[in-house]
Amino acid sequence: MAEADPASLPARDAANAPARVAVIGVGNSLRHDDGAGLELAGSLRGRVDPAEIAVIEQEGEALGLLERWRDAAAVVIVDAVRSGAPAGTVHRIDATRQPLPADLHSSTSTHAVGLREAIELARAIGRLPARVLVFGVEGERFDAGSGLSDPVRAVLGALAEEVLQTARGLSA
Repeated sequence: MAEADPASLPARDAANAPARVAVIGVGNSLRHDDGAGLELAGSLRGRVDPAEIAVIEQEGEALGLLERWRDAAAVVIVDAVRSGAPAGTVHRIDATRQPLPADLHSSTSTHAVGLREAIELARAIGRLPARVLVFGVEGERFDAGSGLSDPVRAVLGALAEEVLQTARGLSA
């Protein structure tokens, strides 16, 4: 995935301005691996300066993302996905200029609007941040219940470090 060009991000205009970068973990904590993004976001809380990087947990409908990233110049989204790849596979996608692949299904929504549709709606109405990077963690279990599968849990530590490094690069 290409690194962000810090010069392409809008400058912050005041000391109390919202963070320029948001890390958003999305999912449903009551559907096993669908909680991976939420768990990753929770693990980053307290490890970043909230004035530089906002860490957000978005549980529920993906349309809520449009409000959550409203003030951010760049977002890094972590979500559980299903594409047929082995569980624990991490997909890295720059969704800034192109849609998420059609075969990469987000489990965020129990209704018709998932992550892909929320990003495309934001793009269509001019509410997409300047940079949108998506890390999709291939899940194994999406049935009712709590706790992550072993393959998903095994990748979260390294993924959290990569997401943190990416977010810091975008906020520089």
